[in-house]
Amino acid sequence: MTSSRLLRYATFLSAFDYEVVFKDGESNVNADCFSRAPVNQRSSSGDISINDEVQDVCMNSINQISTEILNSDSIRKETVADVELMDIKAKIETDPELALEYTLDNGILFKGQRVIVPKILRNAVLQELHRTHIGISKMKQLARRYVYWKGIDNDIEHLSRSCEPCAKMKSSPPKAQVHPWDEPQNNWDRIHIDYAGPFQGFWFLIVMDSKSRWAEIKICRTAPTSTSTIEMLLEIFSVHGYPYVMVSNNASIFVSDQFKTFCSAKGIFQKLIAPGHPATNGLAERNVYTLKSRLKAMSEDPAPMQSKIREILFRYRMTPLANNSTPAENYLGRKVRCELDALRPLKHSKNLVYDFHARQLSVGDRVQARYFQRNSNLWKFGSVVRKLGRLHYLIRLDEQPNGVVKRHINQLRRTDVNRKSVTFNDNVEAPDNHPPTTPQGRLYEDVEFYPTHHQPQRNPDNGDNSSLQNQPVVSNQPLQPELRRSGRVRSAPNYLRDYVTS
Repeated sequence: MTSSRLLRYATFLSAFDYEVVFKDGESNVNADCFSRAPVNQRSSSGDISINDEVQDVCMNSINQISTEILNSDSIRKETVADVELMDIKAKIETDPELALEYTLDNGILFKGQRVIVPKILRNAVLQELHRTHIGISKMKQLARRYVYWKGIDNDIEHLSRSCEPCAKMKSSPPKAQVHPWDEPQNNWDRIHIDYAGPFQGFWFLIVMDSKSRWAEIKICRTAPTSTSTIEMLLEIFSVHGYPYVMVSNNASIFVSDQFKTFCSAKGIFQKLIAPGHPATNGLAERNVYTLKSRLKAMSEDPAPMQSKIREILFRYRMTPLANNSTPAENYLGRKVRCELDALRPLKHSKNLVYDFHARQLSVGDRVQARYFQRNSNLWKFGSVVRKLGRLHYLIRLDEQPNGVVKRHINQLRRTDVNRKSVTFNDNVEAPDNHPPTTPQGRLYEDVEFYPTHHQPQRNPDNGDNSSLQNQPVVSNQPLQPELRRSGRVRSAPNYLRDYVTS
């Protein structure tokens, strides 16, 4: 009864805004035992009024769950037949602590404001709570307002999980914490592969190295098959070697018997992700998105697809990652040069000092240089005009005074043969229809002329010497007349492509 009285007090005082003030016993002399418990009660006391309100609260709880089967009469009747509840009713009168927890009103047990439901009616109460399939959390919240029995939360969970309509409409479970892949020990130990496409009329095979983030992309115009995929992978593996582990999704290309046989024959352990969970192969999936976004941004570029992929790969490999190192540095162990490196001055590496023995030539030395023309190796005369390093020289050939060629010391040999030259007097003319000849009788057409900078002046006072000065001065080598060429623009022949011309 103590619990009922406290409940009545709490219900009655809930309508007021009050402040509790402690007052010691010596000062509390306003009330006494007789005034609190009069012999004759002429009017209804506050306790009676509070009892009525508490009874209304309890009846309201019962009415909220009342159906044709569930009502106050059925609960009262089944409470009497329930051994567990009758045991609690018997202990309330003798156990003060239990009396504070439970309340008995009109033969119905309450725990706070919640009706303690007999065991035989619990299934009906659960069905009432689950009528609109509101879910476990909402069922528990509703039950905590009206009904109680030991283990009610477990019963609600079991009912909701065993309901087929609820199971079909149940939301996905919370995602587990992301578990990263174990980092491989070496580069190319584990690779992730995936296909992107069809996109802009192409399919793209993307291969990613798990450790260095090095990327390889192969293009195919037709829908890929296991055979074409194997051929593209073999092309990549010819450069990088075979990996230990290859991660892929469950596409038919990767799960075919042909592809499995290929992996087994090459000693590659194939790991397939769970179907419908692409996050497991997130390294390849992320680069599929990156490739598509780059190609979409370059859609107005008229360059062919192969050029776009090559440019995308080059920029990706030279761009720093989150660890401030590029994929090229991680994989190749060195920095890859790009156009931006041209902004820095070029640093020439110093050659190591060591004993070096080789023939040396000086500028102006006469040499014979190896000359390549129409699959024939010739030796032509010329002069050294510049030395390049230790073993290379620029040579101006006598037959090509306007150009130079680059030759190795092994393609040069020193000579004392002088350069062919000839000068003519202005008044001397060659006979008609007969080309001039040398004293040895050779035709001048095989000799190249070099004009002199100073023409000899005639001096009549010198006698016969003047006539000798005006005569052509012929060297001991065969001479050639000056060639007459047309004024049209002509390009250099193909066999001079490797020469340095001025």
